[in-house]
Amino acid sequence: MRTSLMCLCLLGVCAAAELAVPNASFEEGAGEGALGWKWWSRTNAGSAVRTADAQHSLGHSMCIRHDGPRDWALSSEGRFPARPGECYLATAWVKVRKGTVELAVVALRKGKTLSWDIGSASAGADDKWLRLEAFAEVPQDCDQVYLRFVGQGDVLAFVDDVSIVPAERPKASERPKVEGSATQRVREKLGRGLVAVIGQDGKVHVSWRALDGDPPAVAFDLYRSTGGEEPKRLNEQPIVTTTDFTDAPPVQAAQCTYILREAGKTDDLDKAVAKPQYVSIRLDGNHTFQKVGIADLDGDGRLDFVIKQPNTNIDPANDYWKRSETPYKLEAYSADGGFLWRHDLGPAIETGIWYSPYIVYDLDGDGKAEVAAKTGEGDPRDADGRVQSGPEYLTILSGETGKPLARVDWPSREPFLRRPNGYNYASRNQLGVAYLDGRTPCLIVERGTYNLIVVVAYEFHAGKLRELWRWSNEREPRRYWGQGAHWMHAADVDADGRDELILCSFALDDNGAPLWSTGLGHPDHLYLGDLDPARPGLEIYFGIEARQPRNGMCLADAATGQILWGIQKPTRHVHASGLCSDIDPRFPGAECYSSDTDEKKQAS
Repeated sequence: MRTSLMCLCLLGVCAAAELAVPNASFEEGAGEGALGWKWWSRTNAGSAVRTADAQHSLGHSMCIRHDGPRDWALSSEGRFPARPGECYLATAWVKVRKGTVELAVVALRKGKTLSWDIGSASAGADDKWLRLEAFAEVPQDCDQVYLRFVGQGDVLAFVDDVSIVPAERPKASERPKVEGSATQRVREKLGRGLVAVIGQDGKVHVSWRALDGDPPAVAFDLYRSTGGEEPKRLNEQPIVTTTDFTDAPPVQAAQCTYILREAGKTDDLDKAVAKPQYVSIRLDGNHTFQKVGIADLDGDGRLDFVIKQPNTNIDPANDYWKRSETPYKLEAYSADGGFLWRHDLGPAIETGIWYSPYIVYDLDGDGKAEVAAKTGEGDPRDADGRVQSGPEYLTILSGETGKPLARVDWPSREPFLRRPNGYNYASRNQLGVAYLDGRTPCLIVERGTYNLIVVVAYEFHAGKLRELWRWSNEREPRRYWGQGAHWMHAADVDADGRDELILCSFALDDNGAPLWSTGLGHPDHLYLGDLDPARPGLEIYFGIEARQPRNGMCLADAATGQILWGIQKPTRHVHASGLCSDIDPRFPGAECYSSDTDEKKQAS
């Protein structure tokens, strides 16, 4: 297995001298111990022993042995002064016979740990001497750094010849702008969606859809027909300020049909029969469902439904994972409730939302939505039920028939599996849509959330998937690692007519180049919009799950990631409870709140 290199030829090493790692080749020691190094494990098991049985150079190396499921570390006692913005390249030679070994750069502030990992590289079992290279950028508030080897579970490995040198930040690679196939922006071709809902008081609330192609002065007339009689106009003046109307019919509301026309015209835009307060659709089978995608599958201007069933969910984390039972199936239903098709995802897709992203959207602009989904083949489950092998695909299904139209490989799980806790991290997958050229809906495929992250953009056109760009944080500064969340957003944050990706404590430009990162880590809620109308552009409100000394709840500029304001006290575990909305009409813009939901619950 190859090493995971954090820095390659893009890294230019400075002329500054190498920092002196104490006992870097493990030649000094009393007995089995090595001067200047300290062993630790969660269960007080395992060992790190000087040995002459294997060495990269000179006469000794350090042999690390550990059995059991918990974590361990071999840490250097050497501490190096550091300033925010400085960059370093840490290296070591490793020979791994079992398990995984990671070299990490640790950041300190006034002697206390600020971050356990501001740069790292890892190697899995290969039984060859391999050179790890970990690029690290010193974060804000850091004043010292040091090195350590870390891992989890069963390990037998040798480490030798450790070093750290000042380095230059990698230069950003030039990326071309995306040019898709659409000549003008692809939009959903939807009808007015007229709905007439009977209230408990017998009145009927009629509403319809405003379309983005409507002229500014568009106006409507609403008619009611009772028992087949000639339609009667209900509004005295054309309806111009809203797209709804409340009617008090002289007969039972269920006998009424409502007709929408453009003001002063005779052509019907839409019709609707008054119904109770919901529309019931009978599913094709004895099941409920977990999620639903909504789009026009057949081109009739009405929204149809693609559900994922059954209603079950497994989290990949060890404490929550369990074996999948009944495989997921995608099912499509028309707007009037008719069953259209079913696609069995099979045992290759475990039954958790992280394993099974799908999205329903008109990707090729033909007026009919496709279904994009993560798929697999056969039954590649391990003996315990985990899927860690076998092919994985991004597959496009016809929205009308469910027939597969195209597929390409999903980003590989292999770089994730060679890192500690790799199965958990490899199982985090997402799908989204962004207009990267301002015209063409592009599919965004993401693998990874909590450390390594890979993003690939595709265009679906003429029945084929075309890769537009690919990005990984593997060679990026550490502030781009572990910044993902449970979703992704697309928005034109720099007003250039093209969508950028908010993914979530970091952003990519429309061409896949890194744009900014707050470095705050995993957010559990995020709101994007013109939240503060007093300043130009868009803003983002973050609720950060990871423990923070400050800014665990904060507002940032969507174009730059700059923190505009934040809570200036520590947060422990800001979780899913949070909202951003115009709650108080006395003040312009939105109000925001989050809840710290760990041991000492507190709201701010």
